[in-house]
Amino acid sequence: MNALRYLPFVARGLRRDGPPLHLTLFVTGACNLRCRHCFHWKEVAEGIQGPSLEKIQRLADSAATMGPLLWVSFGGGEPFLRRDLPDLADAFGRHGLRHLAIPTNGLIKHMDGSIDAILERCPQTYLSVSVSFDGPPAVHDAIRQIDGGHAKSMAAVKRLKERAADEPNLGVGVIVTVTAENQDSLAGHLEELVDELHPDNVTINLARQTALDESLLVVDLARYREVVETKRRLMDAGKLPYFDFPLAKVAVARDRLMYDHVEQVAAGGAKRHLPCTAGALSAVIFEGGEVHPCEVLGKPMGQLDDFDWDLAALWRAHEAKELRREIIDTRCECTWECAQADNVLFNARAWPKLLAQMTVGRAERR
Repeated sequence: MNALRYLPFVARGLRRDGPPLHLTLFVTGACNLRCRHCFHWKEVAEGIQGPSLEKIQRLADSAATMGPLLWVSFGGGEPFLRRDLPDLADAFGRHGLRHLAIPTNGLIKHMDGSIDAILERCPQTYLSVSVSFDGPPAVHDAIRQIDGGHAKSMAAVKRLKERAADEPNLGVGVIVTVTAENQDSLAGHLEELVDELHPDNVTINLARQTALDESLLVVDLARYREVVETKRRLMDAGKLPYFDFPLAKVAVARDRLMYDHVEQVAAGGAKRHLPCTAGALSAVIFEGGEVHPCEVLGKPMGQLDDFDWDLAALWRAHEAKELRREIIDTRCECTWECAQADNVLFNARAWPKLLAQMTVGRAERR
């Protein structure tokens, strides 16, 4: 992938008005698990169907008229339950999508075939597939309410890593979510996962908002920090690389600052407010077509069915403009990692720290 393909996003990141750079699209509410820390548990319990392929194609075509997308993430539910996932990926990939991220539990039998089809049909897109782990086997299986789930997910990562050895556009990561139930064992298990699976990246989430079992949301932030520091130490030691795409070093530095900011917000307020870019640079599209600035705020920008799935028209509508203004005026902030990552990356005030982190990271890895 050519680094020059990223130039169009630099100027856009400095303007409040303009097209989104990244979309999170909930392609289905159906799931084969009932994870106790899932914030989307109500939709999962109802098995809400995702938008049709035709609607997603209209969405992708409309987004392309606004400008290139940097990143699309397929959410759920379990995204790989959709047999037409390669078609959904192609809807965006044919317009030059740079990155497609798919989180998964790794338990769907036809997942490997879907990944092969996406790679074949979207040669310009870097695909990152990340499998979730919630602690050592007994803890993981208890949180996800499935016997033997941890072992099956481990096997899935090993298969995907073998596939990635011959495919430069495939990155294989793991996701961990810090909860009250795994917080005392997750840092140590993260090290075990890296040693055995050699993932390209580890994504760390902090349990948030709501959950099927809300007792899991009460997290000791010292334990969260321990997990974050474990990831940093593994990266600095060269044991944990990062997804191999142009400007990956910028993404590594961004994540370091993002985790610090998430912890500060969770503790009751950041030392320095980062204006939120949700609803301006990014949006979340839920299964029924309701567009939100993020997964947390709970206020819609509009309903795509009212615009024939024309995102450009919805983006320009009065309701969307008003919500963007409200987010800025109220100094809205939360611990949602996707928004905070954008807030760090596309805020010129944060760039000196970003450059410093890149320098520190290089020095520590020598």
